[in-house]
Amino acid sequence: MPLDIENSIADALPSMVKEALSKLPVEKQGLFVEEYKRKSKSGALMLVLAIFFPIQLFLLGKTGLGIAFILTGGGFFMWWFVEIFLAIKRTRDFNEDLAKSIIRDIKIMS
Repeated sequence: MPLDIENSIADALPSMVKEALSKLPVEKQGLFVEEYKRKSKSGALMLVLAIFFPIQLFLLGKTGLGIAFILTGGGFFMWWFVEIFLAIKRTRDFNEDLAKSIIRDIKIMS
């Protein structure tokens, strides 16, 4: 079965998830897309938050790192500077893990 999802979403997905999605019926693919859109994070938004109001670690589920970041004042601003460059990669990793989790849950429900 071909993928019946938007190209912008398909481009962001790992190949393993694309392969698993292509084996699902169109209704399940739609369910995946709906859930992915609802829970995924924007890299641009996380970057802006990292620069101006560094709460992106909490939003990406890295609570322990977020607390350490705040308690050390952003690692005396060194960590804050590095985090600006890591924010987009962390978001991409979060979204890939999310996609894998959603596809696993859909397979379990089937």
